[in-house]
Amino acid sequence: MLKLEQRATSNEPTFCTLFNIRNEHLTKDMGLIPYGMHKFYGYDSFMATYINGDYSNLKYTPGLRLEEVLKISGSWVKDSCRWLIKNARRIDVLNLYSFSGSIFLYALIYKIFNYRGKIYLKFDGSQTPQNMKRFKLWRRILARPQIKLCYCASTEMPENVEPLSKIWGRKMIYVPNPINPNEIRDYKPFSERQNVIITMGRLGTYQKATEILLEAFAKISSQIPDWKLKLAGRIEENMNIASNFYAKYPDLRERVIFTGEVRDRNELIKLYRESKIFAFPSRHESFGIALTEAMSHGCFAVTSDIFTSRSLTENFRFGLGSKVNDIEGLANNILYACTHESEIEKLAIEGREATLKRCNIENICRSIAEGLK
Repeated sequence: MLKLEQRATSNEPTFCTLFNIRNEHLTKDMGLIPYGMHKFYGYDSFMATYINGDYSNLKYTPGLRLEEVLKISGSWVKDSCRWLIKNARRIDVLNLYSFSGSIFLYALIYKIFNYRGKIYLKFDGSQTPQNMKRFKLWRRILARPQIKLCYCASTEMPENVEPLSKIWGRKMIYVPNPINPNEIRDYKPFSERQNVIITMGRLGTYQKATEILLEAFAKISSQIPDWKLKLAGRIEENMNIASNFYAKYPDLRERVIFTGEVRDRNELIKLYRESKIFAFPSRHESFGIALTEAMSHGCFAVTSDIFTSRSLTENFRFGLGSKVNDIEGLANNILYACTHESEIEKLAIEGREATLKRCNIENICRSIAEGLK
């Protein structure tokens, strides 16, 4: 593994994302933003992390490298603080994520050991003005000084820029999660796709509301006999969700398919491109990376009516929304989408174009670069 001292040239500015990553993080914002800052703005970009097994997704982010944080204490916070004390002076831009006591500690240590360095803090979409007001007292007390330590801070939702700027007393910028340009494919028309509704994520969790989607599909399955539902991802909290569904609806065993976790990015993209509809019944989300990816590959969105879905579909201009936990409403929207294919394909194409424009990595990194000036 390359070390920080082995940079290609001594005059490259460094962009460090401090995050304990797994392989899948490399194709999310944690990996794509430092990759983009290297690709478009010449930073020597790296991620400081424990080494957590396989990192095969580095092939999708050429030029991005990893710097090992030694697992001395076994506590990520303690070990990353130790690493940061040693390496802060070598980092021109420190990229941190979200808000917590540990993030404030990283920011403080960095500025103590490198007062000229710049911190870029990326908030996720769940940190809305409404949620900020519900913070516990200690979080509200720490929030403002943490923001003050940062040179640049961003939010994933455009609706949050102005209100969060007022709350924190400083200018926020809009930075959605980017799409990797190396994964963008030509549009595949519905005539070449299968009659498949797909969902993606940590199946069985309360957040993902998988059981709502399963019941909704079962409710209208007889009216769309040539359609299948594919559920991709680990089954986490409700280990019996698949067996319980098959026991209740044995006739749907061949039409409701649990694929398991899809780790290969090419296989994941293939699933998106073979499907016509992406179901997103979540009870809450921070940004909705899976929804963004699905729309970028031309899937039509059928979602729950949450803040994330409204923002990504531009108030359901490119999708259909129903109330959270509303089996009947979700079922009706799935049925409508499956029986109005020409209509939803047109909207899927428009949604894809809007998503690719909004999540263009070069534009996103330009916003960050300008915020760091």
